[in-house]
Amino acid sequence: MTHWAWIRRRLARSLRIRFGALVLTLVVLPALFAELVAADAPVFAYGSGGVVVFPAIVQPADQQGMSPADISARYEHDVAWWPLVRSGPDTESAMGPLAPMCRAHPLGTDELGRDLLARLVYGARTALGLALFALLVSLVLGVLLGAIAGQVGGIWDEMLTRQVEIVETFPCIVVVAVVRAVYPEATYWSLVLAIAAVRWAEVARLVRAEVVRLSHADFVAAARALGCSRIRILRRHILPHAFRPVVVSMMFGVASVVLLEASVSFLGLGLEGSWGVMIAEGLAPEAPLGPTLWAGLALVLTVGAAYLMADAVNESVDARVATTRRVRR
Repeated sequence: MTHWAWIRRRLARSLRIRFGALVLTLVVLPALFAELVAADAPVFAYGSGGVVVFPAIVQPADQQGMSPADISARYEHDVAWWPLVRSGPDTESAMGPLAPMCRAHPLGTDELGRDLLARLVYGARTALGLALFALLVSLVLGVLLGAIAGQVGGIWDEMLTRQVEIVETFPCIVVVAVVRAVYPEATYWSLVLAIAAVRWAEVARLVRAEVVRLSHADFVAAARALGCSRIRILRRHILPHAFRPVVVSMMFGVASVVLLEASVSFLGLGLEGSWGVMIAEGLAPEAPLGPTLWAGLALVLTVGAAYLMADAVNESVDARVATTRRVRR
């Protein structure tokens, strides 16, 4: 049995992987297909205007300035497939503020009449999308710099080590605050770059350490003896093995970035519609606890599931951890 087959076998048997994957699926799928869960316009409409799919996305200008009642009247005589909730995250419901749970609003509405389920779903898209792009940018930058430093060595290795030490001394939330001071209007990509500007250092440190360690392995020495170039050795023999700790770091990073995004939004430094904003709204005096309760529950489940999966993957890819736990049992 190959090492990768052994890893897949252990992952398939892990209850933590199954539970974490189930919870994350219940969060990720509604976020990916948020327009199927909650939107002002129908998912599909066929009538006098022809066939329209996702008019809220394809024709946003046509919906601008229209109330939910006007939008419903527009498609009244069409064959339309509406989402579960006929309300977007910023739309004021006709039922008014603090509406109880009902078919139109499964989780009720907040103090401004906005549907809580819609806000949760679109908040999940914001948190997970921010985590995905920030981690991808940090992954590309960290792997590139870490591989170069570990393979070339010398002054390049020294420069990277010093840069990593400097970057890791700054908490990510401080970097986000500095970015907000420079750019008062927070944008999606400004937060992505602010988080990636700190997260890349951890990836670079892990990759550099693995490249240095694997450079003295027997299979790398055999590749050199066969005449392989340094680039080929790095690409075909070193990096595939160096990605194991990086994968674990990225999975822990998902939970960290989601929690960070909620924290900066709670402090008023993030994006509107975030889970952190919902938690902050619910803590205001005489405010309803609904937004805080549901957003806090979603945050706990997402972060907890990500940590469970990361811990299970770490145990599966590290033979020493797996052997130690098996002996203790």
